[in-house]
Amino acid sequence: MKNKLFTLFVASLLVVSCDNPVKNENPKVEEEEGVKITKDSVAKINIAPEEENEPYEFTEESMLGFWVGYFYPENEHDYEHMISADEFSWFRQNKINISIDSLANGRVIGHSVVGGNNRPFVGEYQLEKNGRYSFEVKEPGDHGQDGAFSFSVFENALDGTWMAYKDVEIRKRKYNLEKRVYNYNPEIMLDSRSRFIDWNKSRESEPDTMEYDGELEIWVNEEYASATNAIYEINASTTDLTEGDVENLKKSDLRIIRNTIYARHGYSFKNRPLRVFFDSQSWYIPVYSDITKELSQTELDNIQLLLRYEKNAEEYYDYFGRG
Repeated sequence: MKNKLFTLFVASLLVVSCDNPVKNENPKVEEEEGVKITKDSVAKINIAPEEENEPYEFTEESMLGFWVGYFYPENEHDYEHMISADEFSWFRQNKINISIDSLANGRVIGHSVVGGNNRPFVGEYQLEKNGRYSFEVKEPGDHGQDGAFSFSVFENALDGTWMAYKDVEIRKRKYNLEKRVYNYNPEIMLDSRSRFIDWNKSRESEPDTMEYDGELEIWVNEEYASATNAIYEINASTTDLTEGDVENLKKSDLRIIRNTIYARHGYSFKNRPLRVFFDSQSWYIPVYSDITKELSQTELDNIQLLLRYEKNAEEYYDYFGRG
């Protein structure tokens, strides 16, 4: 097929037009549990001061904190992927945050944040002859995605493997992480070079025809739900939005503007298209699986407004897979 985004997850969506942008007989919005707010939600926001850069010294204490990077399938046969020429590709990697919370007498306590899950772990560590610290840690095992980490730390790099306890979709992964510091920054914006594609929502468009070796061939084009440039221009963390600001936006625009609020707060997304999109932002660090108590009043008000219009907005579709 030509002009087709190869994907593991494809679903169809029926678009319903509506004259009234805030009324619909069957409104539907995708909200994850860790971001749901109520009318009684109270604004609470803590902006951590920027940390000054200090001379780096590799010690046990320097290993405490967040180690962030990509969580890749270790085996090549797990690298089934989606690719759209040079516009978009995903090789089933997810951004992971391994947090080392305490180290004492050879015992380590920490947690991992990836794919919407925040899981504690405990284990042991030791200093090797080559100056590296080696770690063997385990998650509790009471969650279907739990497993065991084996990694080493030296200077500003943490690398290793993870093995799931159960026979999950991808049983073994590898990772190379770097030390990162998370600070909430309401001013940060999306990288305009990134492109949101919701591969769960697609439809066939008008086919192309061409003659090849004297025979007429039909090439199927496929469109995918996407967002417009509005997502790079509107900041719902710092601006009090009005109905006029959002009433003409497309569904994915509203959805991304709303979810960018959560991303700024370090929310770890379960939804795959959202996760892939925000993982691609260099500033994004998955820190929390629930950020409902971290939102400012401006953000709370804007979320309510965006949700109201998102339920009834029309989807925007675009072509992907062009060379």
